[in-house]
Amino acid sequence: MKDKRFIEESFPVKEVSEHSSREKNIRHGHISTLHIWWARRPLASSRATSYAALIPAPEDIEEWEKKRQFIAELSKWENSLNMAIIEKARRDILKANGGKPPRVLDPFAGGGAIPLEALRLGCETYAGEYNPVAVLILKCTLFAGSKEGDWEILSC
Repeated sequence: MKDKRFIEESFPVKEVSEHSSREKNIRHGHISTLHIWWARRPLASSRATSYAALIPAPEDIEEWEKKRQFIAELSKWENSLNMAIIEKARRDILKANGGKPPRVLDPFAGGGAIPLEALRLGCETYAGEYNPVAVLILKCTLFAGSKEGDWEILSC
């Protein structure tokens, strides 16, 4: 990639951090209710950072502000299954990557937040992990989303 990615230039840290903090208190429909994982990454920040890493940084200040606001909206738990927002993110990512889904690799996937959110955003996703418990969790989590193609299945 020759162009600067949005995450390299700017990121709505305050907004995404607030949504990530709120996510820790969600008990219905969140993957953390299925099992304990000691270093769980918030889905909100994983979704927001994945998106910001996969789109170019706009040069126009108005477009830049729109992208910041969109990333803040994308990171809200309430919007994690909002298909209008998810589809817009997918279109942006495809457009930024020549119409092809980008490949995303998380070599130390742990609880699977980054691969799950990259998959949700339409990426060709790969995850690696050496802990057998984490491998089982990853397989179950990623299989549910990719095989069924229905994100409602993840809202247990």
